[in-house]
Amino acid sequence: MASLPEVFKKTSSFLTKYNFDYLVIGGVAAAVLGNPRMTEDVDICLFIKRTEIKDFLKKVKREGFKFNEREIIKRVNETGTFQILFGEFHIDFLILSTDFEKSALSRKQFVKIYGIAAPLPTPEDMILFKVIPARHIDLWDAENIALRYSGRLDKNYLKKWAMKLSDEAENMKIYNEVQRLIKL
Repeated sequence: MASLPEVFKKTSSFLTKYNFDYLVIGGVAAAVLGNPRMTEDVDICLFIKRTEIKDFLKKVKREGFKFNEREIIKRVNETGTFQILFGEFHIDFLILSTDFEKSALSRKQFVKIYGIAAPLPTPEDMILFKVIPARHIDLWDAENIALRYSGRLDKNYLKKWAMKLSDEAENMKIYNEVQRLIKL
């Protein structure tokens, strides 16, 4: 039975081997940038075109990951997300393409996780990644990151993207939450 560190190493090694652009997000990244917490999966922002998903899946299969191709194709077309399995663990992928996501990729930082140098968003970008879905756990993670980097965050960058994302969503919740977090 595989462990989370083994699944993380396997996933990261696979993505690096095939030169995929990606960012580690979710609980693993939140634990590194904020406060440690339990997580039972690996979350990855993947920079590929949706038309490249079948080629991606061929490579995934060669490396021993499991998945349902029909379900993945359907989910990618509907939501831009999909999931593969390794042992008991699932790896969640979000296909990225927005200007914010491209900016986050260009600003990535490499951090050693389970002995692997993995690309993570900056604290500012991770806060934005967490504030966008605004689930309770995401907001908790964003607050912990903001507290840990208090006084060192690029507030102008955060405000600029929070306003742009709020405008795109036609909802000021993202901007208002970022404003609250940068005051911590």
